[in-house]
Amino acid sequence: MYRKTVVVAFFALAGWMAEGQTQNTAPNVSQVLLDSSLTNFNINGSTVQAVPSVFTETGTQTTLGQGQFGAIVTNASNYSVSRSFIQLSSALNGSIATALSIIPLSSPASGVIQRTDPATGAELPVSSTLGPIFTERAETIGKGQWYIGFSNQDFHFTKFNGTSLNALSLLSTGKDPSAVINPATGTPFTTVPATFGLGMDVRLSQDIAFITYGVTDRFDISVGLPTVHAAVAARTWDGAIYAGNGFASHGSACWCVDTFTPGSPTIAQENFGTSSLAKTGFGDLLIRAKGTVYRTPGVVIAVGGDLRLPTGDAKNYLGVGTTSVKPFAAVSFYTKPFRNGIVLSPHFDIGWQFSGKSVLGGELEGTPIGGATGLLGGPFTSTKGFLPDVLSWAAGAEVALGHRTTFIADILANEVGLIHGIYDTSTQTISGLALPTGPHGDATGAAVPAMGSATGLVSSGLVSYGQYSASFGYKARLIGNLVANVNVLIRLDNNGLVSRVVPLFGIGYSF
Repeated sequence: MYRKTVVVAFFALAGWMAEGQTQNTAPNVSQVLLDSSLTNFNINGSTVQAVPSVFTETGTQTTLGQGQFGAIVTNASNYSVSRSFIQLSSALNGSIATALSIIPLSSPASGVIQRTDPATGAELPVSSTLGPIFTERAETIGKGQWYIGFSNQDFHFTKFNGTSLNALSLLSTGKDPSAVINPATGTPFTTVPATFGLGMDVRLSQDIAFITYGVTDRFDISVGLPTVHAAVAARTWDGAIYAGNGFASHGSACWCVDTFTPGSPTIAQENFGTSSLAKTGFGDLLIRAKGTVYRTPGVVIAVGGDLRLPTGDAKNYLGVGTTSVKPFAAVSFYTKPFRNGIVLSPHFDIGWQFSGKSVLGGELEGTPIGGATGLLGGPFTSTKGFLPDVLSWAAGAEVALGHRTTFIADILANEVGLIHGIYDTSTQTISGLALPTGPHGDATGAAVPAMGSATGLVSSGLVSYGQYSASFGYKARLIGNLVANVNVLIRLDNNGLVSRVVPLFGIGYSF
């Protein structure tokens, strides 16, 4: 209830529930962005809800201002979609979806590791630190030992490629042909650029429970099951076609070539719609196997692998929608205690995650509706595509102040899409355009349109990039083998979807 209230408050505080805006309800969380864009269109006397598109007259060739021009350009059946909003928003949605699928999980490593002394039967502590938080510990917990743990992480994503999620702009670059002839050149007009404003609020909360069992003295297996809460709110507004006043004065484009409404002069639209949805459920089941291959008092090396099973609902961002495997290796070093009892334990691990095809790695597609060719609306379906592979590495150290307190610092890195890329967008600017002033005035050229530029996101297809974070944590042995931990994850770059500061709280017990 609290998280749903946050989403509603987000819109209220931003003043986004403007009069005349359509509040839509998406069927699932991954469709909220496109659902927020649905608006009413009048097509041949029928009202339909569709994705905003730029329409152009392509049905019957006509010369601007001559002959049957008026009758032709006011006939909605002569118009078709030139450049659909769905092409751009689908690329953005795919990037967000895949970014959500690679968020880091806390490690199921035990805080207190003990071994049985074969001579005395006594339980003796093995390492002098309480272990890392996000990086994998090379030590195994020991034959017959159990560990149970729980952690909570809350992500509030506020930026996408360095731009605020509340202030995104999508750019349709235009240059599609029309059937309207420019009398000055005798050649067809082509469409001009258009922009759409987008705002999003994306939140993800993850509670994960782990249980680990020591099968042998050098091999253990862990099982983790997260509960995920995903909440997305979106608004689409401020559609603008860079066609001056829309009456082809002083070289600006005619609304017959670029319009939001087939057969009528609409080159600016302030509001389209809003949508929000939140879902909670089980995420993807994680199975981890780890074995120690080298162990001395000063260094331990382990290899292992993660198997992530698609038990979560991918369409609601609760899971990734496909099986993932991640082989990894981990190294832990232990110094002898200094005179003041401080122990330094550097650590390093590396792994490479590979995933199959998922709806989160594909592209959303709309359903053809209405009487205009290419007009798209809900319900939306998705193709399947490979999720990006992720080469992850981490390096850091634990500093133990006695046997009850450990501080941890790490640098975490994800090299995303080295083999299977991730959908992304880039910013593009087009200059020398007639700024949209709305359809007014006449065709005499009395009003000279202001000139400027249009800037927005365009699809850049499949790319690869790096993501880097700093992690600072603290572990405390409360009583017996009960260990509590707190951590803050700080994002250092602006690539993809960014949650700048992520807190983590956890607790674990060994027995």
